[in-house]
Amino acid sequence: MKILYTSDIHAVPEHLYSMLQTAETQAVDTIIIGGDIVPHYLPDADTVGILRAQAQYLNNVFIPVLKDFKRRCQANIFMDLANDDFICNRRILEDFDPQLIRLLHLQKHPLSDQVDIIGYMIVPPTPFYRKDWEKPDCTQTPFAPGNTVALDGYISFGGTLAETVLDLSSDDTIENDLARLSESIDRPFVFVSHSPPYQTPLDVLDNGLHVGSISIRRFIEDWSRRGLLMASLHGHIHGAPDRSGAVQTIIENVLCINPGQNEQRGAALRYVILELTQHGSAPQIRIVSRPQ
Repeated sequence: MKILYTSDIHAVPEHLYSMLQTAETQAVDTIIIGGDIVPHYLPDADTVGILRAQAQYLNNVFIPVLKDFKRRCQANIFMDLANDDFICNRRILEDFDPQLIRLLHLQKHPLSDQVDIIGYMIVPPTPFYRKDWEKPDCTQTPFAPGNTVALDGYISFGGTLAETVLDLSSDDTIENDLARLSESIDRPFVFVSHSPPYQTPLDVLDNGLHVGSISIRRFIEDWSRRGLLMASLHGHIHGAPDRSGAVQTIIENVLCINPGQNEQRGAALRYVILELTQHGSAPQIRIVSRPQ
């Protein structure tokens, strides 16, 4: 099985078209998008509001473009929203699951006859005001040491923005979500998490600070030791590969990837092509190509 993995296509509107063109040219069997799909800049946001502008993009651009692609190619598309996409518009995508896409957050789907794909899109607290997809990381450490975060922000509720304040003492944490998600795991799987694991080449900012998730790293370590996690795919920190010089790392025995993303108009989409193969009784996954 040939897989195209990318994330954060919101950085540039043309990344959506480039992703699908690349998938078609490379004849991939599966596309996986690790979150953040609605472009940063929507020209009508100032007139109709950000929530409606995001909805219009999904209805008028994103879904029609995917439908056109699926008329030509039969590649499966696994994806979900993430912290830059307001959650109230996820219902638009739900109307096209499973006939067009498969949504990933807190879900398990068959990726192949022997391997599942499992998704989790929540990120630890950020400095940004959009809070739909944020939770404390774990009870003892709600966010990575040294990080600057904003507790005040907005969530999308009932089609409007409502003020919120993150409760860092809450037990509604990434750690507890992953514990519940673990109960569904019963065979080899690929994990898709918008947040990268903490203290790796995949989560480092330009200033050298690591901002990934401690709980997600522990989840990767745990399921690597159990022998069921094959690969862990991430995004969120666009510039981490440039800062660290690496799009991949190994945690325990697990291949972890953040391809990063280009944020300049006209810049090439960043992605990796993966190959899922069966050797003997154990499936394996590896990177076979990525753009320079």
